[in-house]
Order: sequence, then C-alpha cells, then structure tokens
Amino acid sequence: MMNETRKGKNGRKRVWKVIFSVLLIGMVGTVAYLFKAYSDIGSTAESIYTSVNVNEMREEEIEVETATQPISFLLLGADTGTAEEERTETGRSDTIIVCTVNPNTKTTTLLSIPRDSYAEIVGYSDVYDYYGDYYDKMNHAYAFGGTEMSINTVQEFLNVPIDYYVEVNFDGLVDIVDAVGGIEITSPLTFDFYGPQFIEGETRILDGYEALQFSRMRKQDPEGDLGRQKRQQMVIKAILDKVLTMGTVVNYKNILATLEDNVQLNMSLDEILSIASGYRKSMENFQQFYVEGEEMYIDEIYYYYVDPQERLRLSNILRTELELPEITIDEISTSANEPYYDTDAYSTDSSYSDTTYDSSTYGQSDVYTPNYSDPYSAEESYSYEDTTTQDSYYEEATYDSAY
Repeated sequence: MMNETRKGKNGRKRVWKVIFSVLLIGMVGTVAYLFKAYSDIGSTAESIYTSVNVNEMREEEIEVETATQPISFLLLGADTGTAEEERTETGRSDTIIVCTVNPNTKTTTLLSIPRDSYAEIVGYSDVYDYYGDYYDKMNHAYAFGGTEMSINTVQEFLNVPIDYYVEVNFDGLVDIVDAVGGIEITSPLTFDFYGPQFIEGETRILDGYEALQFSRMRKQDPEGDLGRQKRQQMVIKAILDKVLTMGTVVNYKNILATLEDNVQLNMSLDEILSIASGYRKSMENFQQFYVEGEEMYIDEIYYYYVDPQERLRLSNILRTELELPEITIDEISTSANEPYYDTDAYSTDSSYSDTTYDSSTYGQSDVYTPNYSDPYSAEESYSYEDTTTQDSYYEEATYDSAY
C-alpha cells in the first residue's frame, strides 16, 4: 500500500516536471521569438530610415517617449514606378495627407491636399537657380526635390510643422494590404475600375490590388477628386486598424519585408515603438478634413487654387490639434501674383463650411463637393512632362498614377 502511494507521488512529480519543462521551453521559445522579432524590426527600421533636412517650425523638440505631445506626419503616396517598370528615384506625390495625432484628446486628424493645389515650391530657387518664389502644382515638389521639398512646401502652404513623414511607393499599397491579410472596406458607391467591382453599402475584405483600384478611381465618383481623397483615407484607416490588431503579429516578417521594399520614413526604432505604444489609442478615433478651392488655368495648364483664407482655416484646425497657438491671415504666405486673392474681400473671421465628413453621409448632397474637373487628364493618367494643350496631354499620358 505504501509502495503504491509512493509510486503515485512519484508519478505526479514526473507529470509536474514535464509540465514545468514544457512551460520553460515555451517561455524560452517566446523570448527567443520576441528577441528575433525585435532584431528583425531593428534591421528593417534601419533600412527604411531616411533622414531629411527640412525647415524647423517647432520651438521645442518632440519627445514621443513620454507620449504627451501631439505630433504630425506627412503621408506621401509617391509614384516612382512599379515592379514591372524600371523604378526611378523621382516621380510625383499623388497622395498628400497631413496627419496629426493628439494623445491628450485621443484623436487622429487627416487632411488631404489635392495634388494639383497651386503652391509655392519651397527650395526650388535654391536647386534650380530660379530667382524669386516659384509656384506650381503641389505634387511637383516631390519631382523637383523629393521628400524634403515636399515637406517644406506643405509646411509653407499650411503654416504647420511636420514632425515625421511616411512615404509609400506605387507597389507599397498593394504589398502592405496583402501583408496584413487584406482590409475591410464598406464601399460608399457602386463602381468598377480596372477589374474589381464595388457595390454601394457592401462590406468586404479587399486584397492589395483591389484596395489600390478602390483608392484610385476618380471619374466615376460624383464628388470627383474629393471622393477619391475620401476613399484614400478610408484605406489608410483600414490599414491602421488592421496593423493595430494582434492578429498581424504572426505575419510580422511579411510586413517587415514589405516595408523594406516600399516605405521610407524618418523615425528611429525607439520612436516607432514609442509611437506604436504611447499613441495607439489616439489612432482609433479619426476626424477627416478636405481642402476647399476652385479650378484655375495658367498658360492653359490646370491648377487647383486654394485661397489664403481657406489655408488659414485649415492651418488653425491642425494647429489646434497640435496644441499650437492659432495664427492670423498675415501669417499665411501669399504671392505677389496671387490669383483672385483680394485682402478686402476676406476678414480673419470669414466663415467657411466645415468640410469634415462622416462615413454615413459620404456621397450625400450635404457633403461639400468642389469642382475638381480637369479637362486635361486622362483617367488617373499623366506624363512626367509638363503639357500646355489638351491634345499634347493625351498624347503624353503614358502610364497610370498609383493613387
């Protein structure tokens, strides 16, 4: 009887030893996995990190480690070629979005800037020996001076500091969406574009190619380029929602490989980890804004003109989110040849309708719809060469824009 008791006790000890051993091995494996993941993340962070030398507009340095200061990003969707084409170092930034993240109000704000916006291209005169301020389409800043010129141009356009940037090339959107396992989107309208079909009100999981086409279409949208900007923001939000879920951790290698091939940014690994942890809750609540303007032609070339009062309105929205003092119209840069602008026609308290939107009203008549029609543009297409006539524009439109 005593022997049986001893055998039972020894058996239970062996079981607990086995359980303990399994747990120990599991813990060691987890630590090794996390260490390997951290190592891979560090390697990727180094490969995609690209510093920029831009005009400083902050009076104090940002310390994201404390997660107490609002921060800003410039999101650039840059067309530098595709995997099937010979990729180039220059191109045009066809998606330009200013993003602010406020950890105190737990709010993320997105402002889409139309790519054809008439703006001072900051730094152009330094590079091209041009005398005086040079004005052109906003997305030409990237073609002329890359990321640095794009950031400086946006900062000048809105009088807001840009702390960080994230640049994604043509293939990036497709690969990133595929790497996270697709994104959930509810289409605001019915259309088809280069294959994929979308039904108004239908919610479905889009793969990378479908997400790209969903964010590219413009001509079938009754809101034109404004509608395209809204869909681009929907895609960005859906990607963030997916990345912030734990379900994508197991696929981190695919995500990291995608980032290495398609993304550039100016955040160190420590900054990335601090933002991902400290600002995470702020990225779950979004508010979205759009630029009000009108079409304009100079030498028969189309531009989207945004008057200084509208830029002031948007500037103060972003500055409020960044907890910076509001500015007046005198602090918005203007050109001596500023089209249409008459200081007597505006006052600093001039009111503009709020161009935020709620997904439930997207596509309804109560949402602001500017005239973005561009008679020179083939469907989402253009040439790298500037054109002056409609005929030459169509002749030189040789490829589809990424966004």
